Amino acid sequence: MRLKQIILPLIITLFCFLAINLSAQKKANLEGIEIGELAPEIELPNVNGENIKLSHYRGKVVLINFGAAWCAPCRKKAPGLLEILNNYKDADFDNEKGFEVFSVSLDRNEIAWKNSIEKDGTEAFINVGDMNGWKCTAAATYNIKSIPSNVLIDGEGKIIAINLQTKDLNKKLKRMKKGSAWFWF
Repeated sequence: MRLKQIILPLIITLFCFLAINLSAQKKANLEGIEIGELAPEIELPNVNGENIKLSHYRGKVVLINFGAAWCAPCRKKAPGLLEILNNYKDADFDNEKGFEVFSVSLDRNEIAWKNSIEKDGTEAFINVGDMNGWKCTAAATYNIKSIPSNVLIDGEGKIIAINLQTKDLNKKLKRMKKGSAWFWF
C-alpha cells in the first residue's frame, strides 16, 4: 500500500512536469509558427545565385535550419547535422523518402557565408540566403528572434517539430523511419 502512495503522486508529478514543459516549449517556439500547420514557403538564392524553393523538397522530411557564419553555436552544430543528414538522406520514412537540411543564412557577408560552408563541410546542405542578416525574408516569415533555430517538416510540408536539439532530431527521425518500432512504457 505504501508503494502505491509513493508511485501515484510520482506519476502525476511526472505528467504535470511534462505538460508544463511542453507548454513552455510551445511558448518558446517561433511566434506564429505552429506544429501541424503548413510551413510557409521560402524562396531564396543559393550560393550560385539560383532561387531555391522549400516546396521543391516536398516528399522528403526537411529540417529548416536558421543560422549564420558568425554564430559559433550554429557552426558547432554542423558536424552533428551532417552526420544526421548522412544517416537519413536516403531513408524511407512512413510517407516520405529522404531527408534534407535546408540551411537559411542570416549573414550579411556573402564571402564569410560561402567560406563557412566550405570550412564546415556543409556543401551537402541546401544553403540559401539573401544576405540581409536579421532582415532575411525567411527569418521574418518564421519570426526568428535567435539562432540557431530550426523547424522540422514532413513530406507534405507540415510542421512536425520546432527547435529540436541535434540528439532529439536524431531520435525523432529514427522513430519516423519506416519499419522502426518503438514502444511507450
